[in-house]
Amino acid sequence: MPINEIRKVCILGAGTMGSRISLEFAIRGYQCVVFDISGEVLLQAPERQKTMAATQVLEGNVKQEEVEEGLHRITFTTNPRQAAEDADLLSESVPEVLSFKREVHAQFDKICPPKTIMTTNSSSLLVSEIEDVVQRGDRFAAMHFHGFSSVVDLVRGPRTSEKTMDILKQFVKSLKEIPIVLKKEKDGYLHNTMIIAFLKSAVLLAADDYGDIEDIDRSWMATHKTPVGPFGLMDNVGLDVALYVAEAQARRYHTKDFEEMADFLRPYVDMGELGTKTGKGFYTYPNPAYQQADFLAVKDS
Repeated sequence: MPINEIRKVCILGAGTMGSRISLEFAIRGYQCVVFDISGEVLLQAPERQKTMAATQVLEGNVKQEEVEEGLHRITFTTNPRQAAEDADLLSESVPEVLSFKREVHAQFDKICPPKTIMTTNSSSLLVSEIEDVVQRGDRFAAMHFHGFSSVVDLVRGPRTSEKTMDILKQFVKSLKEIPIVLKKEKDGYLHNTMIIAFLKSAVLLAADDYGDIEDIDRSWMATHKTPVGPFGLMDNVGLDVALYVAEAQARRYHTKDFEEMADFLRPYVDMGELGTKTGKGFYTYPNPAYQQADFLAVKDS
């Protein structure tokens, strides 16, 4: 059930995260306008959302009728003013490049109505690195999403008001998600800080030739009884996103581990092998090896 303070949401970016976020908002009753500078990306978004929705129905997170109603609440545009018009909330999911995020927020701060709360879905950048380009610092925060029916990270900026944080917490609850309010800024938030360390460990094992990608995934999947290992998980996240994060962490902390992780990922990204969204990453999709029955089977030597 939508909360009174938010009815219409402007989503910036029609890629994987923008599509996933707008789909969830719409299913939960919110009117959504998805903006992207690329008409081609916008044309691909509806089909991507239908695929995502089918998965959520299969997993029992939503009902088919909720999906059908939700899809009718989503519109797409390359016109920034049309996207911003009468928006109560803005959710930004553009590429993880600081200068680009700052440019986009400065642009929409000027054209969004005064009431609009602006948020970033950045996975590795700090709120304080972005928020100084907007006038509405009291209505600016990080609102970072993971999967359906999980958690949403909320982080205030230097000027974020208590009222804004209260509205965002209620908004997240209306999505049937759990708001996780950080006590202070942290790149990667809580969950991602832990998962990045996990993924980095896996990449370094492969980069330093301790094991094959498949065996590293097998070692995790078989021990922890999970359907996917670290490399399959990175394929699902997007190797371009993983590379952005590794490069950002390398710049922030000046550590060789993250530089080595970035060096390992970069050739895949340069070849356009980004994971599930391009059909190839560490594995080939739609039927990756780790989903095959014999991937964890005991084999004769």
